Amino acid sequence: MLEDGAVEPDIAEDGSVSYSRVADLLDEPDDEPAAVLERFAGRDVLDQEFVSKVYVCPDCGAEGLQYTTVCPACGDPHAVETEVIEHACGYVGPESEFDADDGYRCPDCEQDLESVDIEKKRRYSCHGCPESFDVPDDRLRCRECSSMVPPLEAIERVLYRYDVADEGEAWLGRQKAARRTAAAALEERRFETEVDVAVDGASRPVHVLAEDRLMGERRIVAIHEMPDAETVDAFVAFAASVDAHPVVVTTSGTVESDVAARAERSELTVLAFDDGGEGSLVPEYEATDSVGAHRSGLFQRLTAALEVPGRSDRR
Repeated sequence: MLEDGAVEPDIAEDGSVSYSRVADLLDEPDDEPAAVLERFAGRDVLDQEFVSKVYVCPDCGAEGLQYTTVCPACGDPHAVETEVIEHACGYVGPESEFDADDGYRCPDCEQDLESVDIEKKRRYSCHGCPESFDVPDDRLRCRECSSMVPPLEAIERVLYRYDVADEGEAWLGRQKAARRTAAAALEERRFETEVDVAVDGASRPVHVLAEDRLMGERRIVAIHEMPDAETVDAFVAFAASVDAHPVVVTTSGTVESDVAARAERSELTVLAFDDGGEGSLVPEYEATDSVGAHRSGLFQRLTAALEVPGRSDRR
């Protein structure tokens, strides 16, 4: 069953699709929201449920193609279903072409006709050429570049609704427990702490802010599954800009080698979260040359968007 925090695709009137709740959480280097959601669904941290399909123009990439029909002979969309008369000679046309002063006359063979000699039926007539036909060709018209695309040539995009899966809930639980543990450890050292709070007007909050106003000390804490050098470098730079000492907590017990080297130079503090028992922070952790392409900070922000509005871990 879907919860209130599920992320749904936003489909605009023009047919364009977005995941605005996720887009607001991503940084410039991140992939498109749909690709990010698909990647986490593939790792079983997000559940996905089919919603619908949209089609993308292969010429310009625009979404929201509009269904129409065209003449199979010349491709003109101005092919309209009308009532026509078919004569035995093979000529087919609208009734107005057969009208004569004294009844009906075939405009092709010029034979006078009685009403019993004609057969009325509904067919498509093309205004771009003389063609008349029973079944038009299907097309998808691009609203941006006006291309007429055969349906099988359009790019099909499947839309899903996403929610946190059981594995994702467990992951998020570890991150929250690490935040609470970090805040409690700093409070024991007489720091005043806040969880998930913006620092000095920054656009994105830090996981824990700790301040000792009497001693003029400030620390900020970032919780990551496997901290990588790029993410930590940005965090250390931000800490310097707000005059705070950076603390990174790994929930997997592993960090990238460059991160461990920075910690040895006392540029930052690195701790590991041990979730055994009541949970604790320890200074022992493993260093590896690469933590892979997974960006835990991104998933932290993504899963925060999936929570029920109003839920908070603020102390």
